[in-house]
Amino acid sequence: MSAKPYLVIRAFVDPAVQDEFERWYRETHLPHVLEIPGVVAAFRCRPLRQGVNFTALYQLDNDSSVQQVFSSQEAQQARQDWERWASHVRDMSVEVYSQLSPLPPYHHWN
Repeated sequence: MSAKPYLVIRAFVDPAVQDEFERWYRETHLPHVLEIPGVVAAFRCRPLRQGVNFTALYQLDNDSSVQQVFSSQEAQQARQDWERWASHVRDMSVEVYSQLSPLPPYHHWN
């Protein structure tokens, strides 16, 4: 069984609205994201990267589901949810991580 890819969202949310944002994320946005075909789990973690105070990870079903996750109508709804927060969020990144194939053996001869 191969490793599942992850969609990682990082951002800086204005601390003045962070509590409201967190409530909105849990009650509104997260249920929409979990309806996106191909998203199988969601995780939040405490970001340790400087300049970021929000990190969410979404486990995807498989590599071929990545495009579906971005192009589905459910994904469009989830992106529209974010629009109300655009003026309070900066330095947002959206990244997809997938398992790499093993490298072939390399021999270094001196």
